[in-house]
Amino acid sequence: MKKIYFLFSLFFLFVPFSIVEGQSMYNRHLQSKTSFGIKAGLNFANQFSPDNNGVFETKSILGFFGGGNFNYFFHRVLAFQTEISISGKGSHWKEYFYAQDEKKDILTYIDVPFLIRYQPLNFLNVHAGPQVSYLFRAMQYDFKTELKTVIEEYYNPFDFGLVLGVEANLPKKFDLTLRYVLGLASVYATGGYNYQSYNNYLQFTAGYRFEKNMKLQIRSKSRIKRTR
Repeated sequence: MKKIYFLFSLFFLFVPFSIVEGQSMYNRHLQSKTSFGIKAGLNFANQFSPDNNGVFETKSILGFFGGGNFNYFFHRVLAFQTEISISGKGSHWKEYFYAQDEKKDILTYIDVPFLIRYQPLNFLNVHAGPQVSYLFRAMQYDFKTELKTVIEEYYNPFDFGLVLGVEANLPKKFDLTLRYVLGLASVYATGGYNYQSYNNYLQFTAGYRFEKNMKLQIRSKSRIKRTR
């Protein structure tokens, strides 16, 4: 939860920049109306089970991330952004009762977020929105037998989450992004595991954007209405 509060704090920290910009009638904003890009990085993934009552504990695992994105500015500081990507999630879990198993669930999803991007500065934006995910593959590694098995029947085919992120738009069209994705629905299928569990992960990515010709957006003095 601390990660969520941190990202919300960043969002509200930069809100005043937009207010100041909107009050300035001579402010110039240089940005591409539309752009698309590619990105890759790592997920620090885990699964949160609020009702396991100490039966098992989970640890984070690393998952790879890669995909593309498209964004469209419908306002001088606001854009709609959507993406499609392959994303590795899951957890390393250990059971303390019953069979005392220790295993790793390795999940591969296709993620499609729908984000509102708020960019008060040319080199920085914050973004948030829902995400729909489709389970492409589910494997389980057993630390005792060192064998991998398919466990897709344990998981729901779809997952839903909330994306909160901040991104640095660097020179030479490079981007660095930090996100936290909060699971909104239990990923376990009926008849699979006996608990509810939610995919939560912290994501770090680096990307490259392909932009059209930059357009200088300006409010000129000739457009100012004078009152007497």
